[in-house]
Amino acid sequence: MKRIAILRYNLSHVGGAEKVAVNLANALSADYEVHLLSMTMDGAGLAFDLDPTVHFHNFFQGNPRVRELTWKASRTLRAYLKQHGIELVFSIAPATNTIMLLACMGTGIKTVFCDHHSLAFDDGRGRRVQRYLGAKFADKVVTLTDEDRENYIQKYHLKAGKVSFIYNWLESLEGQPEIDMTAKKILTVGRLSQQKGYDLLAKVASQILPANPDWTWDIYGEGQDSIKADLVASLEAAGCLHQVDFKGNVKGMDHIYPGHSLYVMTSYHEGLPLVLLEAKQYGLPIVSFACPTGPSEIVSDGRNGYLVAPYDVALMVTRIQTLIDDTDLRQSMSEQSMDDTEKFDKARILAQWQGLIHELLGE
Repeated sequence: MKRIAILRYNLSHVGGAEKVAVNLANALSADYEVHLLSMTMDGAGLAFDLDPTVHFHNFFQGNPRVRELTWKASRTLRAYLKQHGIELVFSIAPATNTIMLLACMGTGIKTVFCDHHSLAFDDGRGRRVQRYLGAKFADKVVTLTDEDRENYIQKYHLKAGKVSFIYNWLESLEGQPEIDMTAKKILTVGRLSQQKGYDLLAKVASQILPANPDWTWDIYGEGQDSIKADLVASLEAAGCLHQVDFKGNVKGMDHIYPGHSLYVMTSYHEGLPLVLLEAKQYGLPIVSFACPTGPSEIVSDGRNGYLVAPYDVALMVTRIQTLIDDTDLRQSMSEQSMDDTEKFDKARILAQWQGLIHELLGE
């Protein structure tokens, strides 16, 4: 049985990349010996359920900066990979690229860099360096969309065969989801970070909620205290803070999506947002900025939601108000929420991952 490792910098965080890492480990464990590795953890443990056949290991505690941990972490990882006979390592997002590449140098272990974000997302020199190293020195690069695949090929002058795009998949639900389009509740799920556009959400909510005093807005996720403080201040100034409920991190989609009739996403950048796929599964009409990349792959504008030109707050307010005013329209969009989702079929996408492993390791 082939032995592979899936590497994420901090798996105690609750986010899309962490969920992707766990889901991939679980799915691949049926055919491979899978090691899910976290370089460091600063929380209580994994936020998502892990198959008992997956070998999980965390190397360090706390939340040190990547550059502070790189040399020590690469030596520690190298020893682990050699000890367990790992043949292939997936780096989930850029943060672990340098650690992975140093650890695998000269060992014959194959390396794959999986970028969880759009290439348009640039939060500093560290990410740019990590992306460059992954693009140039990993054996393969995996993006979430074909658009970003082309962007990687052009930006880093890569051969077409080096870069693949593989969608996130839709996990099947147990039973029929609870859907209630008469509920007067808006939902947003996402880590409290600049990338998620909570400053834009504040502008939208500050217009929508005072105009609709019988509606409320639930926000799930944790993150930067300063982001939350700015959001709270804006909502308080608009007189609608009492209509917003900060739920924090909650485990299990069934405890998040039911009871809402509208999903809103205000991100500046995404990769292929899992939250939009999950919202579709629960029949929620979606209003999202058509940011790079992902929303346009998921939302059919005017059919199961609205795509709004980045970052047109006035138009987003108009689209949300249209849905608030028309229960029948919400119901119609809800009924079409799962249209065009065949491309996110789990079996199809899992076969792509298996094909990639076969390409690198053979039989």
